[in-house]
Amino acid sequence: MQGILSQIARDTVQSIGVEFLAALVKSIREAMEANLVFITTGVGNPAHRARSMASWRKSGPNDSFEYDLEGTPCRLVYNGETVVISKALYQRFPRERGYESYIGVPLRSGSGRVMGHLAVLSEKPLDMQQEGTAIVQLFALRAEAELQRLEHEREREALITSLARTNRRLADRHDALHRSNNSKTILLGMVAHDLRNPLAAILNRGELVQSLLAKLNIANETSAMASESCNIIISTVERLDRLITATLSQMRDDIVSVQLHMEEFPLDRAIATVVALNAPAAKRKSITVTLEEPADIMAKGDEDRIVEAVDNLVQNAIKYCAPGLDIRIGCHVSGDMAEISVHDNGQGMSPEDCALAFKTFQRLSAKPTAGEPSSGLGLAIVKAIAEAHGGAARVESQGKGRGATFTITLPLADIKPAGLG
Repeated sequence: MQGILSQIARDTVQSIGVEFLAALVKSIREAMEANLVFITTGVGNPAHRARSMASWRKSGPNDSFEYDLEGTPCRLVYNGETVVISKALYQRFPRERGYESYIGVPLRSGSGRVMGHLAVLSEKPLDMQQEGTAIVQLFALRAEAELQRLEHEREREALITSLARTNRRLADRHDALHRSNNSKTILLGMVAHDLRNPLAAILNRGELVQSLLAKLNIANETSAMASESCNIIISTVERLDRLITATLSQMRDDIVSVQLHMEEFPLDRAIATVVALNAPAAKRKSITVTLEEPADIMAKGDEDRIVEAVDNLVQNAIKYCAPGLDIRIGCHVSGDMAEISVHDNGQGMSPEDCALAFKTFQRLSAKPTAGEPSSGLGLAIVKAIAEAHGGAARVESQGKGRGATFTITLPLADIKPAGLG
């Protein structure tokens, strides 16, 4: 036995992994009379097939192989038994015709699960059964240790890969949230800009009333109160105008830093992401979301922003559809543009709703069917993202109760988008 230990150490000292297992198989065939030696790992859970990691055959090639366990003594080994058949192996297992004896030892993982086995077959009966079994068990212990090391190495690599993937997702999500926040900054800047016109009208009216009061030259308490009210109105409007000016200045500084992260990507991948993101909400309302005839269309743009835009459309469709209805997403080429459409058969829209749909902070006549909140920003964000890519956003509806189709367009992969800058 001491000589066998020395042989294992000598033959495998500089080997690891599959090379080590091959060296171990070589040591076994030199240590005992055998015609076939192999080490396998299980395929399936529970294992129904075995795949060789290392093997040696006295006659024939030593190529890798895989086989069904059913009808073989290896099946018993994978059930956790050490199997020793000293003679007439083929009578008990006809598949093993040509072999007289068999020794099989299970190889277990760190948790005790059988992950593989070591098998030695001979064309001659096994004369020294106890000694032969002890030798194979000794080799099996070393093979088991190496398989456990390989398993731990795979788990470590899988963990590292998973952590790297998670870090990438977090980084991408951070970037997406940052860009989404910038989009909202743009929209809020538009709101601030639009407030200046009504404020200017209020200021003009206040100054006009103040001028008329001065011309009337009426000195009484009512006139004094009116004049003072005009002063308050004018000073308040001027203060609001200064705040809006400062806000717009800050907005301009923020907008300059907004950039699209351009890349070529398949649109069906972006849409599949949206479908997955909205699956829980759709399931809660028994709504089916499907991608109609997925097309192999490559676009060039910011995939995260396109996902954000389509996600807003699908969220809205789920929000305003009654339970049990369907939402269909289409994707096709129209000229030099790609079109992504989200169609629902829900509440529909009036012509007035369609005209106002993409305006900022605009709430339309349709109401969420399950009390979901609505900010009035979603469609404005969709329009901003589409236009940033050099595309557009539109809505079509045949009227109330007849559903609606929202469509965004963006250039194909070889068309350069306008960008946000």
